[in-house]
Amino acid sequence: MRIYPLEIIVQRKDRTERRSIPIGSVAGARFSSRDIAGMRQELDEMLARGESGTKTNPAIFHVGRYLLTQDAEFEVQGPLTGGEAEIVAILDRDEIFITVGSDHCDRELDPLFQDKPKQMCPHPIGSVAWAYSDIKDHWDSLKISSEVTVGGNRVPFQDSPASALVDLEYLLKMEHVQALTRPSFLYCGSVPYPLDSTVSAIKELSLPEETTQGVGDFFLGRLHDPVLNRTIEHGYRAISVGDDLAERQ
Repeated sequence: MRIYPLEIIVQRKDRTERRSIPIGSVAGARFSSRDIAGMRQELDEMLARGESGTKTNPAIFHVGRYLLTQDAEFEVQGPLTGGEAEIVAILDRDEIFITVGSDHCDRELDPLFQDKPKQMCPHPIGSVAWAYSDIKDHWDSLKISSEVTVGGNRVPFQDSPASALVDLEYLLKMEHVQALTRPSFLYCGSVPYPLDSTVSAIKELSLPEETTQGVGDFFLGRLHDPVLNRTIEHGYRAISVGDDLAERQ
């Protein structure tokens, strides 16, 4: 299978450059809360109830390389797919870069499986990145936010500092991350969603309940660095193709 490299604009403190980065592997971290012990207790309770969960946290999952995309529009199977903004670390052979992406997945399958919902959808990633060396010392100050547009209404969906999640150094020490084929693209985990304001907007605007899962007409993910005062955004539209949802309902 021929997988084309991604073209990335790298913004450094002192200069901007273009890089063509081959896709060696794509992976993500799930259940990556900074409160590792609390997350472990929650997962153990889920497993005891027979619900979907993992025996480790954070847990690393793999995504097909062909699913990584910088396109602003792509097709998905059915209308119930949604996004969640995440920091994405690009682990190149000689350096690490940071950008924003979306762990877009099938929300119908989400409650049933850990990996399959993620394999059902393209995984968006930004075209601009920062050198990790420029932000390593203030990682926890980074802010992840997103919004979903539904019927012309822009609804806030996520808004959290990176300190809500284990930091990149923690992930880099994990055996599964070290074993990834480089260059690797690592989605670093999702901050909590939906926001209270998301739920309020759904009620006030009579929006579909699935809006709480990042399902809508347009999704925008944002990574902000308040120390260096810069922002990376990536927005995209997931176009639904043939689905029997209406028949099943």
